[in-house]
Amino acid sequence: MGQVINFPAGKRVAETKVSTDRRHAFITGLSALTFLLGFFIVGPSLALFAFGFASTAHIGSAVSCVAGLLLTWAITRVAYKHL
Repeated sequence: MGQVINFPAGKRVAETKVSTDRRHAFITGLSALTFLLGFFIVGPSLALFAFGFASTAHIGSAVSCVAGLLLTWAITRVAYKHL
């Protein structure tokens, strides 16, 4: 004999909401990554490039590196304050 399969008509998919703890952990992890990259990778690289460009008379490039360094400093500071 065959079987009758009854599929529920009103089945709803449960909404997946991100909990507050997971959201906080994600923001903290993103802030930590931003701080580490800004403080240890991007900041020192821009400082070295700015010094190198200034010593070889590429003033426009040196100024753009210093502007990037100031922007990186501001972003890194915000990330550090969140930690």
